[in-house]
Amino acid sequence: MWTALVGAVLGLLVLGLPTPAAAHTALLGSSPSTGEELAYSPQEVVLQFAAPVATSTMQASLRNAAGQEFTLELLTEQPTTEAVIYEVSRLPHDLYGLAWESVGDDGHRVSGEVVFGVGTDVTATAGFARSTAPLDRTLDLIAVASRVAWYLGLALLAGVVVLARTRAPLVAALAARRLDAALLLVALAALLRGVVGVATFVAAGGGLAEAVLSRPLLLWVATALGAVVVRHRGRGRPPPVAAGQRPRAGGWLTSPLVLLATGLVILGTLAGHAPTRPDPAVAVLFGAVHLAAAAVWIGPLGLLVMLRRTPAWAALGEDARRSEVQAAVARIVPAAGWSFAAVATSGGLLALRAWDGISLSGGFGLTLALKAAVVVAVIVPLAIVHHRTRAGWPRIPRTAAVEVAALAGVMILGGVLVGQDPGWGAASGQAGISVAQVLGGAVDEPEDCAQLEVGRAACYRSALENVLVAEGPQSAIDIIRDLAVTNPYVTANCHQVAHDLGNDAAEQLPDLAVGLGVQDVTCWSGYIHGYVEAALARTSSGDLATELPTFCDGAATTPYNLTHYNCVHGLGHGVMLTVDGDLFESLELCAEARDNWSVQSCASGVFMENVVAAQQGLDAELDDDDLLYPCTAVDQTFVDSCFLMQTSHVLWALEDDIEAAFGWCDSAEPEVQSTCYRSMGRDLSSRALLDGPETARLCGLGDPALERWCIHGAATNAVYDQIAAGAADPICEAVDPALEAACREGQADAAAVVAAG
Repeated sequence: MWTALVGAVLGLLVLGLPTPAAAHTALLGSSPSTGEELAYSPQEVVLQFAAPVATSTMQASLRNAAGQEFTLELLTEQPTTEAVIYEVSRLPHDLYGLAWESVGDDGHRVSGEVVFGVGTDVTATAGFARSTAPLDRTLDLIAVASRVAWYLGLALLAGVVVLARTRAPLVAALAARRLDAALLLVALAALLRGVVGVATFVAAGGGLAEAVLSRPLLLWVATALGAVVVRHRGRGRPPPVAAGQRPRAGGWLTSPLVLLATGLVILGTLAGHAPTRPDPAVAVLFGAVHLAAAAVWIGPLGLLVMLRRTPAWAALGEDARRSEVQAAVARIVPAAGWSFAAVATSGGLLALRAWDGISLSGGFGLTLALKAAVVVAVIVPLAIVHHRTRAGWPRIPRTAAVEVAALAGVMILGGVLVGQDPGWGAASGQAGISVAQVLGGAVDEPEDCAQLEVGRAACYRSALENVLVAEGPQSAIDIIRDLAVTNPYVTANCHQVAHDLGNDAAEQLPDLAVGLGVQDVTCWSGYIHGYVEAALARTSSGDLATELPTFCDGAATTPYNLTHYNCVHGLGHGVMLTVDGDLFESLELCAEARDNWSVQSCASGVFMENVVAAQQGLDAELDDDDLLYPCTAVDQTFVDSCFLMQTSHVLWALEDDIEAAFGWCDSAEPEVQSTCYRSMGRDLSSRALLDGPETARLCGLGDPALERWCIHGAATNAVYDQIAAGAADPICEAVDPALEAACREGQADAAAVVAAG
């Protein structure tokens, strides 16, 4: 039976060679190659990988140094291939970065970037594979846990192999009884590793059938089944050796159990990363030796420490216990010595192979440094002490438990390291450079910016500009609208994010009809405001008075509708930029507009820009001692427009003390208090994410006599924000019945404007 089983394992090892589904791979090269300068635009870009990748999980994007994205079309039709080919649009002279990403069966993303120039000198290189964390944090944690369980199972199995053939009868018998537990742990860990790989592969866009039939999964399943078969057959448990009897020379080295353990180590190595390295034979050899040696170093000592807590051990007399310890240690020490040498050598070589891609300030480098520190500072000194004092041990010392705990900690860190693996360097051995480093903060997906703690605003601006260039302004606006519902940062900074997009669109789409040809009141029409602001900023201040009255005629196909208002309101922002933020000069220019509606719409942009400037840390016409200023100082023509924006500043200055903000409205002149409360309604409903009961509660914090105006402003804001009359229904249904009429009035006023287009 053992001959058949060993033959089956060896057969599976042969079948375990790298296959197309093993998509965790390294980039061997590319055409154009990284750092290459081309005289003319290439028609194709080719990525050559060390092992086949699944095209269903391949992603790539091409940008120039300014962040502009260029079209890529996947030409490769095969579901798996070593060479991925993209057709590219004509590229002008510039520096380009092709960012690529693939997801392997083990759930890891492998990514990198190829940087090349077209008629441009390339002074920096990048483009080598870097392994990153799995797509989902939960899967990442499960993957680490399954790896650690796999390592511990192999260590326990190694402990059984070594101790079951000692000349210590009790130790040998107790160790042999742990064989079932070791095999079961190995089987469960192997099966879990396969399942995690499938789950992450599917989550990344790969097909379920492709994942289930992948060779790595089959290898893990085979590993699990092999361990289960041995466990249930009850074979492979070497008989203990009688006290004083020397084991038959080479017996334990040639037992089927040792062959099984060796096969499991190699099988697991073939199912992991090693076969997809640029030099798979060396990677498999180093990986298998490192893992096996670590298991033999940790397992026997760990198992011996575990056995000392059993009732059978506690029942031994002092002399018998000493005899058992000495016999067990005599078997453990030689195995541990050779294992330590193998671990140190293979681990050092593995680290050197990846050293060009390691940053000691990164997660992989720090974890590797911690692992090395534990080995040098704790494990090696204890091992030396134990080696020198073992002859006099009457019992297993407590320091042995400390050494075992440190060894287990190192094994856990090893499982974490695999998840952080930066990859073995590409052919040239140079380290990869991230997209952010090469392109100055460009990111493929706006959603990725949520992970940043520093530079988040710049990240969203860059990512959305890429969408703008590739898919047009409406797609970028739609993304902002969706993020405003799910992303706290975008929710809180919605207008500014959309405003920045409009600024960038004015540069990319200078034709006013094209740039404003969108359906947008997202985030209070931030895109249109930003677009008009930037477009007008190109006009000299001397020409403003002349051009301002007719500037928005192209957006006024239906006069006084929402699109027309957004354009004229944006004029106010642009005027402020043009005259260096001088609020009073900007209002004088707005006064040149065609009619009073246009004057007030322009002025609203001026006042909003004044508030936004203060929140950006710029000079603004505001007073910390009088939070209603400049509304208390402007010409009577602009007082209402000023108060309709001023509460955004009041709330910001008071750090969202809503009751205090209402107090400032109450201190205003009676004729503008209602306007101030309407402005509060807009701000408070936005903070409540248009939630009806919460908006009603917040408006109730002010003067009950003026509460109706807060509700009126909230209803208006809901309709404008969602471009839908029904958006105000939750608010109107939540307020006190006495206030519903005011809510419906605000809803109807805004709905009429929205309906006009």
